[in-house]
This record gives sequence, C-alpha cells and structure tokens, in this order.
Amino acid sequence: MPIKKLLILALIIGAGYYIFGVKGFNPFAKKIRGDIQLYTLDGQQKTLNDYAGENGTFIFYMATWCPHCAEEVGFLKSLQDFFRLHKIGVVICMTGGDNDEIHGWVYKQDLPWDWRTVYWQDPLYDEFHMKKTSVPYLTVRDKNSKVVFSNSGAFYSNTLSEIATNMLKSYK
Repeated sequence: MPIKKLLILALIIGAGYYIFGVKGFNPFAKKIRGDIQLYTLDGQQKTLNDYAGENGTFIFYMATWCPHCAEEVGFLKSLQDFFRLHKIGVVICMTGGDNDEIHGWVYKQDLPWDWRTVYWQDPLYDEFHMKKTSVPYLTVRDKNSKVVFSNSGAFYSNTLSEIATNMLKSYK
C-alpha cells in the first residue's frame, strides 16, 4: 500500500510541476511592480512599464564577467524576430566592473536596438531575492505583470521560445 500512495503522490507532484512549472503558469504568481526605477546606459531614468511588451516582458540579468551571459545573448539574438512578432519586450539588466566595462560589453555583443539595456539596480534583484552571482538569470513577466517564470542558468533558444509560447497560449 505505501508504494501505491508514493506513486499517487509522485503523480500529483509531477502534475503540479507541469501545470505551475516551466510548461505552465502559476495563477498565484506575484506581480512585479511596473514602477520600479531603471536607469538606461545613457543615464535616463525609466520604469519597467516603459519597456514592457504588449504580451509580456523577458527580463535578463547578466554580468560582463559571465561567459554564459555572452552565450545567452546569441540565443536571444536568434529569437529577435520571434519576440518582435509576438510583441514581447526584452530588458537586459547589466552589472559589471564600471560604466565603461558595461558599455564595452553591450557594444561587443551587438545587442538589437529594440532591446532595452539598463544598469542592474538593487530594486530588481531584491525583488527576486537573488545574488548577482546567479547570472544569467531570467524573469518573465506576463501582460498582467505577473511573474510566470523565474530561474537562473543559461537558457537555449528552444527553451526561451517554449516559455514564450506557453505564456502566449495561456492568454487564450
């Protein structure tokens, strides 16, 4: 009998992960305040809502010293048309040694013009209780400002497109 109960419990947990994990979206997710202040690389003050896409926003946290972050940019660039077509905003929050280092990294990566690159400030990473050593880090905010995905680690283009596709499907 205990094995049967364990199997049922495993099935319930697995279904819960599928529904509320990467493949699905948590209806109880907290919202990310849209009024969080961001600073562009040229020093302008903006809010997260200024950069929100109509159908959601992918917020990437990257660092100049992180080799996986540079790799991540390659995957992101391969999805540039997908994000634009589906009206998903992309914000890249950068941290690094100093302003010159961050500017140089962004220039070297040749980030697309419509991606908003901002300095990584405490309000954003405090919001997710994360450390700056957890890069790359991705937070996905849906069109209702709810966090539907948040995790550290490098993501591949197929994973990023799957997250976006599932988010878009959840609107129907």
